[in-house]
Amino acid sequence: MRPRQRWAILGTLLAVTLGAGLLLEDEEGVVPAIEAATRQRPLDVEPVAQPMLEPLAKIPNPEGMAGEEAGPAIDPFRRKSWYVAPPPPPPAKPKAPPLPFQYLGQLHEDGEQRVFINHQGRHLVIKAGDVIGGMYVVETLTAGQVVFVYLPLGEKQTLPTGVL
Repeated sequence: MRPRQRWAILGTLLAVTLGAGLLLEDEEGVVPAIEAATRQRPLDVEPVAQPMLEPLAKIPNPEGMAGEEAGPAIDPFRRKSWYVAPPPPPPAKPKAPPLPFQYLGQLHEDGEQRVFINHQGRHLVIKAGDVIGGMYVVETLTAGQVVFVYLPLGEKQTLPTGVL
């Protein structure tokens, strides 16, 4: 197609378009809008009583909505760990306190052995079977040590005497 023909066709189309636009602008063929109908008085009708229905199930309140039953918001980016902490170790067994006695000396008399000790600033003479302060019992007296039993725990403790 030559340029001259092309321009002739485009010009014709432009003229037809403008002519159609002018013809449609005429308002003679336009129908006016219908005015809004005036409201009529409603009929006197008795309301029908509807029974009160109970809800079938209570829908839980979604997260993030305000309300009494709304739970705390869950962070979707929180860190998840599968590590389970080991149980705490059992409590340590009770242990008898250190002996509150100091060895002072001993005496062998009439086949009976006695030991002199210092207990809280008091000098005591003890033999096997004696109870001291309601907390200790003298179990045995040997040449190198005195064996005490701590009564609350039943634990044996020794006091070295240094004598062989």
